Amino acid sequence: GMVMALVTILYGFLMYLPQKDMKRLLAWSTITQLGWMFFGLSLSIFGSRLALEGSIAYIVNHAFAKSLFFLVAGALSYSCGTRLLPRLRGVLHTLRWPGVGFCVAALAITGVPPFNGFFSKFPLFAAGFALSVEYWILLPAMILLMIESVASFAWFIRWFGRVVPGKPSEAVADAAPLPGSMRLVLIVLIVMSLISSVIAATWLQ
Repeated sequence: GMVMALVTILYGFLMYLPQKDMKRLLAWSTITQLGWMFFGLSLSIFGSRLALEGSIAYIVNHAFAKSLFFLVAGALSYSCGTRLLPRLRGVLHTLRWPGVGFCVAALAITGVPPFNGFFSKFPLFAAGFALSVEYWILLPAMILLMIESVASFAWFIRWFGRVVPGKPSEAVADAAPLPGSMRLVLIVLIVMSLISSVIAATWLQ
């Protein structure tokens, strides 16, 4: 189970690297995140309660963050008529809430504190490295996962830098306004992505 989880994480990561379509990128990212959840559950087999609690927190937190990211992709597709990341630039200037949502979702999914993803990934790293003292075979896996986490962060921040700030591209400059209902759901998911980090931190104490 742990080997399959590790393979899923690394394969999903390698597959979303070349993606230019935002929803395709998020789909492969979701596969990677599922691998993280199963990896955490596999660690719990070694008797780590922290890994089990971290995995449960991962499921809940990822549900909010990835829902937000998919809604951002849908909002940009609706307003700009495209999901292709190279054609989306300067989103924050024209479509404020999708721009804010992109930032929050990217930081949450990659596990940057104080966003909710941090309170899911950190317990898994803590549990994994603690267990590797007794089970040395876990150490190479944890090092690989740390490299994947840093690389994922760099990749999403790269696209954030290209899509959110800067002068609006033609597609973004001509964007249609978002319906009020879509803006409302974006705001709710942004807030929940932030609140769930507090809930996770309290629960994991």
